[in-house]
Amino acid sequence: MNSSNREYKSDVFCMLLEYPENALSLFNAMNGSDYTDPSIVEVCTLEKSISLTVRNDASFIVDNILSLYEHQSSVCPNMPLRILYYVCDIFKRITDNRDIYGSKLIKIPTPRFAVFYNGLKKQPEHTIQKLSDAFEQAEDTPELELICHVYNINPGNNENLFSKCGFLYEYMLFIEYVRENIASYGKDNLEEALKDAIDKAIANNILKDFLIERRSEVMKVMVLDYTYERRMELMKQDYFEDGHDKGFQEGRQEGRQEGRFEQLIELVKDGLLKVTDAANKANMPVEEFELLLK
Repeated sequence: MNSSNREYKSDVFCMLLEYPENALSLFNAMNGSDYTDPSIVEVCTLEKSISLTVRNDASFIVDNILSLYEHQSSVCPNMPLRILYYVCDIFKRITDNRDIYGSKLIKIPTPRFAVFYNGLKKQPEHTIQKLSDAFEQAEDTPELELICHVYNINPGNNENLFSKCGFLYEYMLFIEYVRENIASYGKDNLEEALKDAIDKAIANNILKDFLIERRSEVMKVMVLDYTYERRMELMKQDYFEDGHDKGFQEGRQEGRQEGRFEQLIELVKDGLLKVTDAANKANMPVEEFELLLK
């Protein structure tokens, strides 16, 4: 991935998992282990993410277990298929220099998959998604399967998980500060709401060191995230009012809009497009687009 794009190809959850101590803490909480040395964490960085605008996947290996974690703020029944793409890419790179056509069995890390959901739509504490759920022909014993565990990390859910993983608990509290502020300030005052939420979290020792160190980056990715979500809300309202097919049409439109944001930002960063022209193409005020470039 181009280093110039890295700043906005992430989200706060996965930024936190860039720190080996956090990755190890979550691994221990998920697996009932008690490892203490963060140096055993081997981070697997995907060169290309399926998510076009916000990169929200994290993968790492501990004790020959490959953990692939996703953060989602919306319910996505296609996660097993998306994870299949990810894990195939990881396994290909792990075995690139090994003879998969030879007679010797090539060992690979044991994969485990989880999604951490914190959207506003009410969901159970824990659900299981299977790749076979998407098969056109259902089978009792499918020859290809991928199981993904989805954990609701909104307040009041999975308390045991929060008790074992401190940074995950603090992340939940921080997101609550953000949501409370956006509700109070209004979505038109997004930057002010986010600044105040970060200040409040720091004052209450919530992700304090992380937010002090990476404050500007957190602002960028959250502005992009919430700006994108707001644009999607408005487009969906238009589709409802116009009577379009909401499933197929919205899916295509969301994909195009995600790619469009990313492309415009890249063109401006590379000096190939003026900010005013990019903002006009994105159908947003220049000031709002400039926030995505900081």
